[in-house]
Amino acid sequence: SQKLVIVIEDFLNISRIELGTMKYEMANIDLKQIVETIIRDMRATVERNNLKLNLAADEGEWLVAGDSGKLSQVVSNLIDNALKYTHGGSINVSLSRAAGAVRLTVADTGIGIAPETMPKLFNKFSRAADAGKTNIVGTGLGLYVAKQIVEAHHGKIWAESEGLGHGSRFILELNAAVGK
Repeated sequence: SQKLVIVIEDFLNISRIELGTMKYEMANIDLKQIVETIIRDMRATVERNNLKLNLAADEGEWLVAGDSGKLSQVVSNLIDNALKYTHGGSINVSLSRAAGAVRLTVADTGIGIAPETMPKLFNKFSRAADAGKTNIVGTGLGLYVAKQIVEAHHGKIWAESEGLGHGSRFILELNAAVGK
C-alpha cells in the first residue's frame, strides 16, 4: 500500500508541475537534518538487504533555501533508488560545499547505468531497458519529479556512472541559504 501511495503522489505531482500549480513553501532548511531523518527511516530496509548506508558530512548546519517536504521527497527518491538497485556493498551519502551551493551525492555499488540510458534517465516514464529484472516496482516517474522539483529550487541534479556493474552517483546541488 505504501508503494501505491508513492505512485499516486508522483502522478499528482506531475499534474501539479505540468499545470503550474505546484506550491512551494520556501524557507532556510538544514539539508543534513533531512538526510539524517531519511537514513534513519530507511535503516531497517538497509539492514534487511545486508547493505551499508553511510553519511559523510562536516558538523554544523547545511542550510539551503527550499521546501522541506519537496526536498525530502527528492532525497528519499535518490536513496531509495540506490537501495533498489544495490544488491551488495554500500550506499554512501555525502554533503559538500561548492561556490555558493550545497552538494548532496548518493553513490552506490549497485548495478550501474548503461551509457545509452543516461540521456533519458530524468525523462517522464523512463526506465532502463532491463530495470524490471532488478526492480519490478517502478513507474519511471521518480527521477522526473525529482528533477522538476530541483529545477523549481534553481538547483541542478544529474547522474554519473561508468556503466553497468560499476555503480552510480546521483548528485543534487542547491543554492546555499542566504548568509550561510
